[in-house]
Amino acid sequence: MSKSFNCPDDFRIEISGWGLDNSFFVERTDLQWTSNGEKHVQLHRALPEGTVVFIRLLASEPSSGSVPVAYRVQGVVPMDCNGRCQMRLEQLRPRSKESPGWKNASNVTEDSERVCDVQEFESGLQHEEILQ
Repeated sequence: MSKSFNCPDDFRIEISGWGLDNSFFVERTDLQWTSNGEKHVQLHRALPEGTVVFIRLLASEPSSGSVPVAYRVQGVVPMDCNGRCQMRLEQLRPRSKESPGWKNASNVTEDSERVCDVQEFESGLQHEEILQ
């Protein structure tokens, strides 16, 4: 999917993720890449806005496997008379390690400011062992 934004085109892809019915799906379809950089797909299933899907480019050569790329579903259009639902996709980017807001898994600031006290941890462990 390293196509220039100046060249709109369609790509044969495999899209996978979790559907509305909580079942995993895999579908082959075309990815429409517009001249302004938007990406659209039409699927035989409806997906809710914000759903994360994975797209893998299907190459003409079987030996050139591509790596799946994560996208978020946006702008879902209701299903048409042919049973196809159109949606816009927005590529997800990995979080940067340098990002100050995402250094810790916890969103609670007191967790990130608290220093682990080994003695406190050990005494809590001993207390639990005595209770059991």
